[in-house]
Amino acid sequence: MRNGKVRVGLVGCGVMGKSLATQLRTIEQMELVAACDAFDDVSKAFAEEFGIWSTTNLDELLGRDDIDAVLIATPPYLHAEQTVAAAKAGKHVFCEKPMALTVEDCDRMIEACQAKNVKLMVGQVLRYFPIHSKVKEIVESGELGRLLCLTIHRLGGWFTGVWAKDWRKSKVTSGGALMEVNIHELDYLRWVGGEVESVFAMGENFLHSDCDYPDCALVVMKFQNGALGILHTSQVSIAGDYGGRADCEKGSLLFPQFWNGKLVVQTEREQKVIKAEELSTENPVRRELREFVESIVENRKPAITGEDGRAAVALAVAIYKSMETGNPISLRFKQ
Repeated sequence: MRNGKVRVGLVGCGVMGKSLATQLRTIEQMELVAACDAFDDVSKAFAEEFGIWSTTNLDELLGRDDIDAVLIATPPYLHAEQTVAAAKAGKHVFCEKPMALTVEDCDRMIEACQAKNVKLMVGQVLRYFPIHSKVKEIVESGELGRLLCLTIHRLGGWFTGVWAKDWRKSKVTSGGALMEVNIHELDYLRWVGGEVESVFAMGENFLHSDCDYPDCALVVMKFQNGALGILHTSQVSIAGDYGGRADCEKGSLLFPQFWNGKLVVQTEREQKVIKAEELSTENPVRRELREFVESIVENRKPAITGEDGRAAVALAVAIYKSMETGNPISLRFKQ
């Protein structure tokens, strides 16, 4: 560190990379000093926009002595190798979701960071959105009693505009929708409901023959604490929607719209409505980066660990296996 700042190199200068860089520059303890992208024109344009040095060679970026940490915002199939390389170079790592595309790669990433005593945080940013975090707070408080059932639906159309990339059409490079999109919801279900004991899932590709994975899926899960969970994910819905509910022993939490919506807390005695705008929160991307840099400065465990990232990936892998076999799949998470 220099002058109390963690100096950062960004790997991947696309949409997510720019989002991370923009929020990073608002955090006093962080300084963006370099960037890397496989495409020379993208790398140069990013460097000009942010006023920093750039390269197309990851080893060149990792070889710089003035970089303490890296943010990895590349396509999912690159995360494991880039994280391991960064760890070997002694750099702390913030890796965008999904952490990797296999449990084995997640293990390699965790082990590489542990071997070099560097931090590893995974960008499961949903945890920091207002209604998402309020649901977790209320469930965890126990004020409504034990959680019984948690359901989430995330429905919409396909990748368009800046998100329409060829690598997103292949399960080998993106992990399919369950990894590229719904790893957010899988992490959230586990974060609120606890570790998952088993899953059963069905999925089909109805409208997107250019992709090699389901564009609609229904997932049922049983948590180790006995509660049940459901995820309905779809890229075939003209009328998009994103919300859910949590039913507990003494009341229910209804959140029909996560984004700029409201949270209804319903018990036998009363109903309370909490609007998203009433929940003060900093920008979620800024929050995750702030927590990452604080884990480095304070030498503590990151808020969202490699083990958290691994658990979400393991859940997605199990869901795909259930789809392929037609059977429920038991999960055994590494302790």
